[in-house]
Amino acid sequence: MAKPLTKLALDIQEEKIASRPDAREETLSEATAVQQPANDLAQSLPCVLYECNNRLEISEVSANVFDLIGVWPKDLIGDRHHWEQRIPREDLKIVSDKLVDLDTAGSASAIHRIIRESGLPIWVAHSWRKITARGVEITRGCIVPMENERRVQGVDPGVISRFVHKLGNQFQLLNLIINSVRKGLPDSRETEILQQAVEKSIELARAFADFSQASTWMSIVDLTEILRAAYVTKRSLFIQKGVSLDERVSASLGAASVYGDPFLLEVAVSNLLQNALEATDAGGKVELHADVESLQNSCSVAKLCVIDSGCGIAENSLENVFTPFFTSKKDHEGLGLSMAARFIELHNGILKMTSAEGKGTKVEIILPAVHSVRHRDF
Repeated sequence: MAKPLTKLALDIQEEKIASRPDAREETLSEATAVQQPANDLAQSLPCVLYECNNRLEISEVSANVFDLIGVWPKDLIGDRHHWEQRIPREDLKIVSDKLVDLDTAGSASAIHRIIRESGLPIWVAHSWRKITARGVEITRGCIVPMENERRVQGVDPGVISRFVHKLGNQFQLLNLIINSVRKGLPDSRETEILQQAVEKSIELARAFADFSQASTWMSIVDLTEILRAAYVTKRSLFIQKGVSLDERVSASLGAASVYGDPFLLEVAVSNLLQNALEATDAGGKVELHADVESLQNSCSVAKLCVIDSGCGIAENSLENVFTPFFTSKKDHEGLGLSMAARFIELHNGILKMTSAEGKGTKVEIILPAVHSVRHRDF
């Protein structure tokens, strides 16, 4: 069970005892006097405090851990693998790099997500510091929950930089071709390349504009309508390619809704269907699953899954699939999955992916749900 982190105060008392053996009774009395206020303080702080060893096995954690980040203390104590279980794959590299800094500098910090008991993410500011207490080197950590909206509304400067670089390459090509055209050549291969470069530049600009947009209108949204719209939009493309699209939507979905932007949610689902279609050969199958899961704490989450029987994704590429402009496909910009992930994050949800090369891919959307009195059949 969770233990109050009063050792921050008691360690000082132990040092005093070590330096003055005759003062043991006096300092123990003082320690008892400060213990309860320290407990109260740790419980009321807007952060989670914990202590772990060099193997990252947590030995103590403040009792407010579930209230603040939605993780039960029993799932953290003594489990060194909780980082892999609770931190999304694409955030693990950030945390791993920071832990290297911890080994070399003695302290480190990072902003990342933690998966709560509900399956939904929460953004946190996480800091670590190595100290020596009771003659042993330990690590103390502090986790401060952040507001999701403030974290994902802005576009990362690195993304903008990569976009400008890509666009600059296109315009550089334009300049070279224009110089050739100015020499008075009639219709030629150069003019064709020029036209292609112009169209590519326009596509990049439009794609990035779509990616960087934020919600403009939020309301209670019926997820069955979102799925129906995405399904109808993509159905003809599946028929044309010869890929079956099967839907398995639970009746429970009709009794729950989400609070969000219907346009952004439809774009996210449509992008996942498009990605699955492109990965699946003719004769293959794509499934769309949806249901609502009720949790122990009276909350509910909506889960939408797109499962394909396509080519799958290499293990070493999975951590990058939601990175803007990352793609393994020819003539693709690498914004479809990252756009879907961003739009789901804007709704306090998360996008998860599992894949096996040569066997297929499963992408899961998890969103906070609100119950409604409506019931609709898909």
